[in-house]
Amino acid sequence: MRGLTHYISGLAAATFFPSLVADLRMGVLVPIVAGIAAYFPDFVDFKFGKFLSRVDYDVEPAPWDRKLKYAPKLFKVNELSERNRYQFVAVEGKVEEVLVRGSGKMTYTVFDRNGEEKLVTEDYQSIIFVLNDGTGSITVEAVGEDYKFFEDEFGQIERGKEMLIFGYVDVDGEGLRLVVADAPHPQLVADMVARAIEEAYEKGEVRMRIHNIRLPGDVFRRFLIHLDPPRREVRVEMGPIVTPGGVEITGPVPEYRRYGVAKVRVPFIKTYPKPTRVDAFNGADIAFRVDHRNGKKVVKDRFLPWHHGFSHSLTAGVLFAAVVWLLFRAFGYAHTNELAAASMIGYWLHVFEDQLGFMGTNLLPPLTKDVVPGFKLGESGSGLTNFSTTWLMISFMIWNFNRFTTPRPIPIPDAKLLLLLIWPSIIGFGVAIAKSIRMRKELRELMDYYTNLEAFEELEEVGGI
Repeated sequence: MRGLTHYISGLAAATFFPSLVADLRMGVLVPIVAGIAAYFPDFVDFKFGKFLSRVDYDVEPAPWDRKLKYAPKLFKVNELSERNRYQFVAVEGKVEEVLVRGSGKMTYTVFDRNGEEKLVTEDYQSIIFVLNDGTGSITVEAVGEDYKFFEDEFGQIERGKEMLIFGYVDVDGEGLRLVVADAPHPQLVADMVARAIEEAYEKGEVRMRIHNIRLPGDVFRRFLIHLDPPRREVRVEMGPIVTPGGVEITGPVPEYRRYGVAKVRVPFIKTYPKPTRVDAFNGADIAFRVDHRNGKKVVKDRFLPWHHGFSHSLTAGVLFAAVVWLLFRAFGYAHTNELAAASMIGYWLHVFEDQLGFMGTNLLPPLTKDVVPGFKLGESGSGLTNFSTTWLMISFMIWNFNRFTTPRPIPIPDAKLLLLLIWPSIIGFGVAIAKSIRMRKELRELMDYYTNLEAFEELEEVGGI
């Protein structure tokens, strides 16, 4: 659920206590502490937990310029090495020598939505030259659609011409080269994710952070990470440039550098039904952990491993309420007991609301050690579940203010008024439950396919464990 939904839920919890309602009516705003309590778990995770979490693989598809806060970073040629392979970088220098101008046909692989691949052959033009920036020389190549853009941008390429070039680093038999492009090559992310899965199979857990790609103008390059257990593949698809709100403002990158595919040598499963999307604000934090399904050792993914841990538990709610009680008792607040109870309920509402989604929560540590799978009524950003929950909580606030006020502003019996207020939420949750039942059935069938003995035997034949 969104932060605003949680906050409103905490305020609704406070209105179930007549003394707190009376304080709010008199302009005493102390009861909003219950709203703060309901927002607090996300505050802890995103302001502290994220930055204190262990990271084993730190993947930067496009290193930032630390001063300008966007990519690509300007590199010197002597700073580049094989470690930069597939990263999106900028290099500035003079043309030292033009090696090849030509045309021909190129063949590359593309994928459909089901992951099926096909070969595409098309005509292309290209240019290969050497760029020197005073610290060293690097071969530059522009081909296909990137050549057309390159030619429009720089015109005729001749010896001695100065230019600032964007592209990704690649390695061939003759050393490093810079391939003109407007995005990193997705093979970098595919290779690193596959390596993390294989290492997790041996070590038990591996955590990785995949940074997003922020470009000038406060826009972002979107890319998608597909985990495909039946094929034992990781596929990464480089997408369009998007605004912070996710609106696409360009088309996708050319197909010949749109996909990166890496094979995985160990069995793994995917617990989240959609590809991981990386674009605005933050990248993706993923933990890969060993699990056992149907007697088989497999690796499963856990999105945002620092999220929905102890902070999202009933235990933490009790501790938060205890702190509220001690603090406001010391201040002499007259309704400390009610405020502590409302804060605990607000905190617990956050836990329950997040349990409605996919990730689940760690409900009662230390008795529970890991997250309990969610009910899958919708994603955290689902408009349907957020609207239904928020409407329900606002309805409770109206209902409580009405029944704790004399004379009543709305002269309707309590049960009838509540039903009149909450019917949109009932419909919204009904639709979400219907969708969830269908999705849970599909996920169950998919998980059975991933983990049944026959599927594993088929995978072992082509890959081996």
